[in-house]
Amino acid sequence: MEQLSKQEIELLRILQHNSRFEISELTDKLHMSRTSVYDKIKKLETEGYIKGYIALIDQKMVGLNFTVIINVSLESQRLEYVDEFLERISVLEEVMEAYVIGGLFDLVLKVIVKDHEAYADFIAQKLSAIPHISKIQSSFVMRCIKQQSALPF
Repeated sequence: MEQLSKQEIELLRILQHNSRFEISELTDKLHMSRTSVYDKIKKLETEGYIKGYIALIDQKMVGLNFTVIINVSLESQRLEYVDEFLERISVLEEVMEAYVIGGLFDLVLKVIVKDHEAYADFIAQKLSAIPHISKIQSSFVMRCIKQQSALPF
């Protein structure tokens, strides 16, 4: 991928805060024509800088009041164990984020569910069904201080 222009960087900054833009706002802010703005957006999409467009939903408004950070250790860090674990959790709708990490644990998951009963079901029926897990440690989110999707570039 080539180096991004200042206009492309600014366009990405604007879109990550609000992708429901008015084209006239973008043309004014970027000092570009409508066609140029559309061409830049298409280029950024094609090159993979823009992965998609989503609506950010308030989880509590839809009844998902329980957020849990789960640290997971595997029996071994063998590549096939890690790959199998990642494949299995990637299809679990409750898992919002997953990271392979270094340190005391092998993976960190962010899980969002309705309540503690739904979390217990998730652990018993879904997470524990994945082979090669040696330890699960859960931390329950009491209050969200900051949640952001915009990247700091």
